[in-house]
Amino acid sequence: MALEKEQNNFLLDLDCKGIKYDGKTVLSPFHLKLFEGQHVAILGASGAGKTTLLKVIFDHLNNTSRDIALIPQELGLVENLSVYHNVYIGQLDQFSTVSNLINLIIPRPNARKTIASILDTLSLSNKLFASCGELSGGQQQRVAIARAIYRQATTLIADEPVASLDQNQAEIALNKMINNHTNCILALHNTQQALSYCDRIIGITNGEITLDAATSQISPKDLEDVYMTLNVQ
Repeated sequence: MALEKEQNNFLLDLDCKGIKYDGKTVLSPFHLKLFEGQHVAILGASGAGKTTLLKVIFDHLNNTSRDIALIPQELGLVENLSVYHNVYIGQLDQFSTVSNLINLIIPRPNARKTIASILDTLSLSNKLFASCGELSGGQQQRVAIARAIYRQATTLIADEPVASLDQNQAEIALNKMINNHTNCILALHNTQQALSYCDRIIGITNGEITLDAATSQISPKDLEDVYMTLNVQ
């Protein structure tokens, strides 16, 4: 079930011939179109190929635009730097090397104010200058979300961005991500979160896209099949 959109409204039109690692197919060939303004959830069991699909999408978009924020599954934080400086990394490429070095010693006032505001909405207001290495897994995940928001990119690609958060924190974080990015491609485990926050669902089973439909068109059985097929093979 493909989604119908205006032909001139593509974010991505990707024809992938498949991905293999060590001779094993981890992602089957596929043709995928993503459209401007969509919030897309990628669902599938662990090992189904969600991370690989996100990487293919990110690499393709990154070749044509730098207007992308990324939250990798491993987060990509610098643990011996403060929360402030890790979030600031979101705009690191927008300033000169000298300016960034000065900011390491004397935080830029406007940046500090903006970052503090973002952290406050994620319940991290008291961690501004704490070392990232001292934070819990859930707190580190929220720092990575804050970094993506601070980047102010149009498109967000995130791999399990709320996996370590409780329900309330996850809802706050998902709202922030959705509201701050025109386009979102989020790999998620929680099907209810996908249905609540995204308007399109892509399901992956054994490295193959087996579901692609508007959220409003999806039945519980469709979602069950994405996971059940993996279990019976």
